[in-house]
Amino acid sequence: MEEFVKTGKTVCILINKQGGIYYSNIGKDVAEKYLEDIHIFDHLPADGTVSYNVGYYTVTADTVDLDEAHYYLILIQPQGNLYKYAYRDSFTGLYNRNYWEQLISGVLHRPIPKRFTLIVIDVDNLKSLNDNRGHLAGDKAIRIIGQSIRESIRKQDIAIRYGGDEFFILLANTKKAIVEKVINRIKENIRKRGKKENIYIEISAVAACSDCTCEIGKIIAIADSKMYKEKAGKKVKARQITDELLELKQKIETVRDELKNKVIWKPNRSVDKELMEVNIKLENLIKKHSKDAQ
Repeated sequence: MEEFVKTGKTVCILINKQGGIYYSNIGKDVAEKYLEDIHIFDHLPADGTVSYNVGYYTVTADTVDLDEAHYYLILIQPQGNLYKYAYRDSFTGLYNRNYWEQLISGVLHRPIPKRFTLIVIDVDNLKSLNDNRGHLAGDKAIRIIGQSIRESIRKQDIAIRYGGDEFFILLANTKKAIVEKVINRIKENIRKRGKKENIYIEISAVAACSDCTCEIGKIIAIADSKMYKEKAGKKVKARQITDELLELKQKIETVRDELKNKVIWKPNRSVDKELMEVNIKLENLIKKHSKDAQ
């Protein structure tokens, strides 16, 4: 692999879903050896793009459609030629944690504004999505959040996928009312995209404001504290809803037993009608509480 890539050229290989080589710029036999060396079949994406390093090289695998068929486009390049990928999260297109670390350490030419607001977003139900609908659903949820964030902020703002299901957004010179609008806009975009993709996504979002006298580390600590309180409050609310539903279930069962007894001992049409009407009311009540629980 070194002999070809050291020239500065990019190794380009196109394979089908079965792993067969459809095209390469280095010959089929050599391409097969390359694919084996970079362990490509352990990293192929379900959709979108995946990027990872092998030695001094960066491998990018992208899904493409050609002639109504699905393929993977594999690029192998020296890391220096993929500088932009070092700071980008392949799932969402946002900046990644590496960029954030470089930013706050002052390595990058882009300075942190003297006055800024840090928004921290965390996905509440990612584990539930992964467990109940599979990791592809969880991946899709992460992508939806990334797209929703990009559409909801300005060009001068900085959006970062810090890790897993946690996102940072750095807003410069923004008032509190504007910050709330940004958070609400992100939530609404997530709701719309989630509905379109048939995925329910629940997030927690908090904000911490700074001025020139406050260090970034302290702002992160403030945001973390707010996030902890918000998630704790949601857990309390969820337990309350669960208790209410259990109590409701008991009441429903009691009422239904009473009505069934009436039917058994005094069978007539009026009682049958009464039973049907009450059942309908109870079902509507259950549906209402189920929506509230979400």
